[in-house]
Amino acid sequence: MTAVLIIGIAINLIALPIVARRVGFLYRLITSGQPAPDRVVGVTGRIGRAVKTLVVEVLAQRKLLKWTIPGAAHAFVMWAFIILGSVYVEAYGSLFTFPEGWAIPIVGHWEILGFAQDFIAVLCLLGIITFAVIRLKQSPARLGRRSRFKGSHTGGAWLVLFMIFNVLWTMFLFRGASAATGNLPYDSGAFVSIWIGDLLDGLSHDTLEVLEGAGLILHIGVMLVFLIDVVHSKHLHIFLAPLNVLFKRQPVALGSVKPLMSQGKPVTLDDIDDLDEDAVLGVGSIEDYSWKGLLDFSTCTECGRCQDQCPAWNTEKPLSPKLLIMAMRDHAMAKGPLMLAGDDEKRAKLVEGSDTLTREAERPLVGDTGDDWFYMPENGAGVIDPDVLWSCVTCGACVNQCPVDIEHVDHIVDMRRYQVLVESNFPAELNQLFKGMENKGNPWNMSPTARMDWAKDLPFDVKVVGDDIESLDEVEWLFWVGCAGAYEDRAKKTTRAVAELLDMAGVSFGVLGNGETCTGDSARRAGNEFVFQGLAQQNIETFKEYKVKKVVSTCAHCFNTLKNEYQEFGIELEVVHHTQLLNRLVREGKLTPVKEGAGAHKRSITYHDPCYIGRHNGVYTPPRELLQVLPGAEYVEMERSNERSFCCGAGGARMWMEETIGSRINENRTAEAVGTGADQIAVGCPFCRVMLSDGLTSQQANGSARAEVEVLDVAQMLLASVKGEQATRYLPGSGGEAAAAAVATKAEPEAGDVTITEDTVVDTEDVGPAAKASGGSSLFDLDSDDKADAEPEPSPKPAAASGGSSLFDIAADEPAEDTPAPAKTEAKTEPKTEASSGGSLFDIAADEPAAPKAEPAKAEPASEIGSGSLFDIAAPEPEAAPEPKAEEPKAEEPKAEEPKAESAPAAEPTTTIPEGGSLFDIAAPEPEAAPAPAPAKAPEPEPEPEREPEPEAPKAEAPKAEPAEEKPKPQASGEAHQPKTDVDINETGSLFDL
Repeated sequence: MTAVLIIGIAINLIALPIVARRVGFLYRLITSGQPAPDRVVGVTGRIGRAVKTLVVEVLAQRKLLKWTIPGAAHAFVMWAFIILGSVYVEAYGSLFTFPEGWAIPIVGHWEILGFAQDFIAVLCLLGIITFAVIRLKQSPARLGRRSRFKGSHTGGAWLVLFMIFNVLWTMFLFRGASAATGNLPYDSGAFVSIWIGDLLDGLSHDTLEVLEGAGLILHIGVMLVFLIDVVHSKHLHIFLAPLNVLFKRQPVALGSVKPLMSQGKPVTLDDIDDLDEDAVLGVGSIEDYSWKGLLDFSTCTECGRCQDQCPAWNTEKPLSPKLLIMAMRDHAMAKGPLMLAGDDEKRAKLVEGSDTLTREAERPLVGDTGDDWFYMPENGAGVIDPDVLWSCVTCGACVNQCPVDIEHVDHIVDMRRYQVLVESNFPAELNQLFKGMENKGNPWNMSPTARMDWAKDLPFDVKVVGDDIESLDEVEWLFWVGCAGAYEDRAKKTTRAVAELLDMAGVSFGVLGNGETCTGDSARRAGNEFVFQGLAQQNIETFKEYKVKKVVSTCAHCFNTLKNEYQEFGIELEVVHHTQLLNRLVREGKLTPVKEGAGAHKRSITYHDPCYIGRHNGVYTPPRELLQVLPGAEYVEMERSNERSFCCGAGGARMWMEETIGSRINENRTAEAVGTGADQIAVGCPFCRVMLSDGLTSQQANGSARAEVEVLDVAQMLLASVKGEQATRYLPGSGGEAAAAAVATKAEPEAGDVTITEDTVVDTEDVGPAAKASGGSSLFDLDSDDKADAEPEPSPKPAAASGGSSLFDIAADEPAEDTPAPAKTEAKTEPKTEASSGGSLFDIAADEPAAPKAEPAKAEPASEIGSGSLFDIAAPEPEAAPEPKAEEPKAEEPKAEEPKAESAPAAEPTTTIPEGGSLFDIAAPEPEAAPAPAPAKAPEPEPEPEREPEPEAPKAEAPKAEPAEEKPKPQASGEAHQPKTDVDINETGSLFDL
């Protein structure tokens, strides 16, 4: 009938231009992103791998099937979209031949095709019913934060399920009527359509033709409406997911972090001098993302698998990987017309009269969103809150679970890079981390000459490269000790255990001793790319000098960095985790656990998967195999294990930041481990060891864990078993009597341990954010400790936003007076960082001291940095919870011992970077012990307890705590400064320590 053809053509003429316009906008928006040539090369240079990835992840639905029931339901629906595409080919053919039937050439009468069409339609119906049941059970209205759909567009999801249902029933109406009229091209294969045709067989031919025509128009019409909805909703992933999977970071966006890029090119320390003034480091606005980043945002399905696995979200923190990606997508779509405008004049015309575009144009990517919602608030405060950005532990659970290969961790690290390198805006505690890494090559600012203290009194000699051996050619392995293995007491015991085992197995190895420096993992994941690169270059030079080829490491973070990230800088290493090597030695018979005696008594063990061994590198089996061969040991698995393991909370530099929002991640994980009933919790990473030990102490203190439960590294357990020594802290049946254990197999530090020296971190609270940097100055300090003492400090206070600071600003610091402000509501108590007013990478202004100027501060702590450098911070010691101190030293403390610098005229800065050298090519002498600080007079002094004299560098005393219902936030990462003009650059400890 002509009416069917006219209506069919009309609805297509209405719908298809709408779809085409939207597709054009999306194409222009996504391709407007920064260049990402590596992604194109990743496909064109590896066609075989790219095609295999598409087949495995898209067609075989590998990632989705990790969750069996919803994965199977999605596979049914996805394959229905593909196979039922042939039904729409038949429908459009029938539209132009109606009321005559039409078949696809060649295959159109194959019964197998008709069967496949009807069978997949039935499976699709089962799939959408399954989805409906899952959404009802996982309803955010019922479960709140525990629902993985919290924050998703649930209304749109129900609409899509309804539209898929409409596609199915209109298909069977059209095909059933066609079967009844004899127009269906299949005689027996399309079993459902033929069955419906049999039901309609009693109707008149004219009635059947009307039903067939109506079914045909409805089937095409529903598809067109559905298509319009798809290109305007999250179901855009139907078309974009294959592209996103194709252009993903190969083999997976885990392990190494995406290199720092600017305008599509990697940026290294050697490139700093060649950067333009307007070069952007990291991501500071939506326009700074590459086209692959914008493709990521547009592909999100809002399934919530990442949110369900995220340790931050599961401990009541504001970060949800899903909501972060959704916020970026919504911001990009809203700001899209401005991004595509081309010039300022067009942008001005677009903004004029448009509240939405005006709000999005002014909205910062990272900004204080308040306490109600942390993503894209209506007031335009920010796309995401700083608490969202800094809550990430980079565990990779989101990337591992994402079915469309969105690279959440890379996007978060890129935003952190901008906040650190450009805005100088980061949590206060990180200043101590950066200072220690830069000055002493370790996070705790311990003496770099104390890296061999762990080896004291070992019954064999540990070969040190450069002292005992000339190069690594003389031994098989370089044993990479790492910072924790050299300075943290629990990790020292692990280091000794591994060294003993390697010696017992006859494996030749050497260490770099004091030639080691930090790998820079935490600095990179905190956003401080250049500190990381400086440390990496230093280590790589050492590796090349001593011909390092094979490395074994006890630290998961060192293992990952050496294995995956140093290759960016020109060195390929064979790197194994110590559990891998030890497992190999046991399998080869070079290490044999004693099957009887004290080391073989009955006990149960559970294992915690370190994120950077497990998810990031896929090492799950070796540590488990080791534990399962220990005589007398019964292995029990935690519910969240292997690739679904729950993070300890230390990754992403979170080890060095206080955790004040929600519950503690390490306690959540420890409670799960204790819940298995295990006597011992095995770990394979010093970060995990500290976090779980701290969590266990808390559990034992409140009676949730038995006193005999302990946390030990896998190597320590193996050493006790090989030696036949007592395998647990308490003797079996002793009622809690501790056994005398060798140092290397002890769980916790004890007085008299040979591993404990003055350069050893012992208490768990001193490992992380409470760690005190023992003197020394930072690469970017334009201030000295005595200058910091000159400013009276009020009680815990917020600070003003940083103003125009930059990585290499050597400008005068303009002191700003801190003003106390009330704490924010209990919903958020983690340190917050205000966006600074921006500044260029190379702002180098003349010294121009300014008088302090009082400014009202915002209610949340923020980085306060003048027009100085990235780490121009007097580094107050972060106090997790200041307590009242009744006996503070008063003003009668001796002050005369502090030599005061006499005033001098302002002088030109004399600091220079050696020509052709690295940013870090300036030797910093060991800082001398500072005499007792004396408070200097401030313009408006306020009563405050004086600082107590210390033999080392001065440390700020905790201020008096005032009664409050919430825990005060850690001190902001900035203080007012005054430039020093009377310092000899050769006597300072850092490049910009003026």
